[in-house]
Amino acid sequence: MKVIKTAAITAALRTLADDERLKVLSWFDQLGNWENDEQVRRMTKKTIYRDTYALNTSDDIRIFFTLNEADGEIVVIDLARPSRFEFAGAASE
Repeated sequence: MKVIKTAAITAALRTLADDERLKVLSWFDQLGNWENDEQVRRMTKKTIYRDTYALNTSDDIRIFFTLNEADGEIVVIDLARPSRFEFAGAASE
């Protein structure tokens, strides 16, 4: 599948350290192999939004994307770090 990065993702990638950026790009490559990568499909959860999914990686990175299997496209729309949310909740207590 073709993996398309939005402008926001391109900007977000520039804020990452080199090793983190390489990890994210590696996950994008794995997304591109969506049809053949059962592990990535198992790690991915559907969101409440139509055709939108979240890939919870083993690298503390969550990748949000839309999937259009008919056109063979995955559009990456957001990146997040789940661990950052945990700390934010602890600070407000």
